[in-house]
Amino acid sequence: MKAGKQPDGGCCVNTPDQFTKYNKMRSFSSVRLALLFLLCPLLLPAQDNNTESQTIDPDIRAAQLYLVGAPLTLPIVELKAAPNTMLLEFDHLDSDLKDYLYTIVHCDSDWQPSDLTDNEYIDGFTEDRITNIESSFNTLHQYTHYSLGLPNRNMRWSRSGNYILKVFDNDDDRRLVLVRRFCVVEPRWRVDAKLVSPVVVSKLKTHHEIDFSVNHRGTRIFNPQNDVKAFVLQNGRWDSALGPLPPFITREDQLVFDYQDKVVFPAGKEWRFFDIRTFDFRGERVKTINQKYDFYEVTLETDKDRSGSNLSFRGDLNGRYSVENQNYNQTLLQCDYARVLFSISRNLPFDDEDVYVFGELTDWQLKPEFKMEYSPEVKAYYCESPLLKQGYYNYGYQVVNRETGEVDEDGFEGNSYETSNLYTVLIYFRVFGERYDRLMAAATIDSRDRR
Repeated sequence: MKAGKQPDGGCCVNTPDQFTKYNKMRSFSSVRLALLFLLCPLLLPAQDNNTESQTIDPDIRAAQLYLVGAPLTLPIVELKAAPNTMLLEFDHLDSDLKDYLYTIVHCDSDWQPSDLTDNEYIDGFTEDRITNIESSFNTLHQYTHYSLGLPNRNMRWSRSGNYILKVFDNDDDRRLVLVRRFCVVEPRWRVDAKLVSPVVVSKLKTHHEIDFSVNHRGTRIFNPQNDVKAFVLQNGRWDSALGPLPPFITREDQLVFDYQDKVVFPAGKEWRFFDIRTFDFRGERVKTINQKYDFYEVTLETDKDRSGSNLSFRGDLNGRYSVENQNYNQTLLQCDYARVLFSISRNLPFDDEDVYVFGELTDWQLKPEFKMEYSPEVKAYYCESPLLKQGYYNYGYQVVNRETGEVDEDGFEGNSYETSNLYTVLIYFRVFGERYDRLMAAATIDSRDRR
């Protein structure tokens, strides 16, 4: 039976005793969230300037862009990639079919649109429809699944560099609904990167420092300080990327980026997690599961502040999530959706700081719908999420100064040099006289592989 679509706001939850006192505050939170969603179109920048990965339509969920066979890595594809090397997937929480159009936009190394025209970097159509559309089945909540393989016979890139993939709703005046970043590399140079001990003594136990060099044999560079730029990403995140970095030392056929106390990242802790790959029984970190009309309600175990605790090592997804269903083979179409209640204990609320649930599940952004409220009755922050697709999730908490927007690194998480992180180095080169930045090399190292 087709379930009717329900509004995705904070509905009342049949929670265990420790959370019943949250219910009084939820109605207010729901109204506030509804107002925020209504105001979102007014708060967004002009569509043509949207170059950050973001999900704009609140009814689009589980949007992921990844390399086929490597879904948990940064989408970096080679210039001469085979068809359908990269895949975009997302759901719309509606059984009605949407007419989605897509295009790709070439950007400079700083993610601003380059000076190239569409025909200079696109081989094929500059705009096309998403035609791979499927409906969910055996699910409480009926939704429509969309997927797009890139490059394809209708659209291919012809130059390296940074790109954004834009999806528009053609049924709604070509409204921009989804943006995802990806990179196209022409692997002509070689990057050698390694993790080293931070120079600053106070950071030895809490931070990671990256040194790297670039071999550019066969390419003449007239002005390396101006023509070559490097960016370093932690766990594929552009929101905390370091760069642009010019070469520190120039040698024959080699550029050295051996800075002291410049390419340094807070190590963080291993990400928190929960498992909702099945609703037949409680997965790890799940306290209760309740079935509603067309979705599930999941209450997680209450988290604790671990900023002052030692690292407890457990392999993680570096803040990402994996859509999975342990009960069926057709994972993408037979996964149900759930609202998830997060909570973390604290005796008193922060005075000047807000708390957010954070990770790939929030598009690496501080989203209002993931902002937590404080309950003095149970002495904890809590947040009921929008609908999340079944799977295995990583997440964390970010404590943010209300006025400055600065993130408190200690907050609820803290840092430990033993934490496992992936670091990606991207090397851009602008040839004299050209109007765009070429991506000449990309390399990723694991902090566990210490040299």
